[in-house]
Amino acid sequence: MGKAHKTPAARNEVLSAPPNKANEVDKSLSAIYRDDAGQLPDLSRLERRGSRLVYYVLGGVGLFLALLIMAVWSGFMIFKPFRGYTGKGLQVNIDGPGEVTLGQETSYFINYINASNEPLASAQVQVSFPTDFTVTDMEPQPSDQGMVWRLGSIAYGGRGTITIKGVFSGALGTKTAIQSVGTYRPASFNSDFESLGTKQINYTQSVLSGAISVPEKALPGDEVALAYTLQNSGAKTMTGLQARITMPPGFVREASSTAGQLDGSVVSLPVRDLPAGASTTVAVVGSFASGQAGDFPVHAEAGILNADGLFAPAQKSDTVISVLAGDLLLKLAANGSGDSRSVTFGDTLNFSLSYENTSGDDLRNVSLRIDLQPLAASSTGSSSKTPPPFLDWSRMDDSSSGTASGDAITWDENSIGTLERLSQGEDGSLDFSVPVAVSNLAKSTSTQGFQAVAQATIEWVGKSHLQRVIHTQPIIFKYLSDAKFAADARFYTEEGAPEGSGPLPPVVGQATTYRINWTVSKTLHELKDLKTTAVLPQNVSWPKHFTVSAGDLSYDDSTRTVTWQLNRMPADVGQVKADFDLTLTPTVYDASRFADLIGQAQFMAQDPVAGQGVQLIQSGLSTDLQNDDYAKNKGVVISQ
Repeated sequence: MGKAHKTPAARNEVLSAPPNKANEVDKSLSAIYRDDAGQLPDLSRLERRGSRLVYYVLGGVGLFLALLIMAVWSGFMIFKPFRGYTGKGLQVNIDGPGEVTLGQETSYFINYINASNEPLASAQVQVSFPTDFTVTDMEPQPSDQGMVWRLGSIAYGGRGTITIKGVFSGALGTKTAIQSVGTYRPASFNSDFESLGTKQINYTQSVLSGAISVPEKALPGDEVALAYTLQNSGAKTMTGLQARITMPPGFVREASSTAGQLDGSVVSLPVRDLPAGASTTVAVVGSFASGQAGDFPVHAEAGILNADGLFAPAQKSDTVISVLAGDLLLKLAANGSGDSRSVTFGDTLNFSLSYENTSGDDLRNVSLRIDLQPLAASSTGSSSKTPPPFLDWSRMDDSSSGTASGDAITWDENSIGTLERLSQGEDGSLDFSVPVAVSNLAKSTSTQGFQAVAQATIEWVGKSHLQRVIHTQPIIFKYLSDAKFAADARFYTEEGAPEGSGPLPPVVGQATTYRINWTVSKTLHELKDLKTTAVLPQNVSWPKHFTVSAGDLSYDDSTRTVTWQLNRMPADVGQVKADFDLTLTPTVYDASRFADLIGQAQFMAQDPVAGQGVQLIQSGLSTDLQNDDYAKNKGVVISQ
């Protein structure tokens, strides 16, 4: 039998016990530690046994947490706030015609039904029509503006219908759609859902009918009426109507005609209200220009301006007019061309008018005339004031001895003898020049430009007394902005205060700072997208000191480019400026000469009135400061 290991306390007790008691202690310990098989445990290794109560407590806590998690997930599974609703819910559909007749009242039915297997809460329907739809009736009336119906709770299987009546007034051929949005909350959910309904529609017909009537045949110079007749076959008055007639090529509207608004070749004429069953006719009166012959198209449309200010035609008509060759061929050119173009103040216009008798008879008592008239003018002061002239007639050069009166010049048999009797096939030409006036026109009138039209009056064709008047097509001259760009370098202000710094004259190897001034000025038109750029020499640096009255000034170190940009310069703004500093450090190669400060400046902008760009170039600047009275003659670089 091996010896049992004793604890320190037991060992001390044994050692201190009398010999006769030591055996008794050993027997007592053996009785305590011996197992059922009579073996003593190995007490050289001691292990702590945990309390079973701790295990029971921890196990209970774990079981409670597991049950709690299961309860939470069960609640989420019941109320379903995360996953989408899989039932049919609130179904909304739009019933009505897919093809629309413009101007005719049309009905649409918005049908809704609770197709789920439970009640719905907080249900509402919102309907969106195209902007050209005008409502005439709704049943029931919406709960809110914007065609919103708050339906509230809808029982299982509940349904209803919303009726909307109205009139479309868009453009023929337009394809668009009506849309409905249903919003609802199922009784077993705590979140909202949506359902969409769409109805595609096409504007295929109109209650407006129209036709264009023109002469079967016409001669250049004959008065011609392009008549457009409209009829309203609908049951309601058409309001706000406008007719637009596109004049055929070579057709010149009567100069005395003020009806309608002319935009290029399109004349817009107000029709306003056209009652149900009524008809009306609008017309453009004019004549075909000299030299026109053949078949020409005539197009007309009627409609309204939509919410975006765009014309929406509800009726379109087309026809063709035949033009026969005329008696006298006229051709007008300015600076070698009959095309319209832009001009600037001071430009000289060299006009040339050629004529030829193309009839089979002699033409007698022929007179020629060129009219130059403003495109549009309105004095900024009293309307009784006469706007300044747009042409400088005092500098006119006329080799044909025409007679100038007002803004027109005429020739007859007194100035050109052959005009008394122009034989078959006989031709001729006349020339004159006149400059565009340099005046205060831009400040005192809103004139955008002027036009030139030549006309000939023929009293006799053979033995027939006709008094026929023929015209050429107008040549349109639009003023281009009189924008000017100036660049200047200074060291001192005009009063003598220093704006720069450093040695003057500049010295090789030493830094001198100069002030650069850029100025854009004008009196005519708004400008858009203004941009000025210039490149710096290698020995000039950008000290980042600048001021601008408008726009943004920047410097790109990689390209060494200074850029000044403005989005727009309004019509009533006459000048904008940018000032910035540049620092020059001359090299030995600059000695004994003027050093470059900045390269040529390129100015670009868009003139929206003339429909053309403006581009100006200003030469580069150097240390030769001729506009600086205090720094003049101090620009040559000196050596140290």
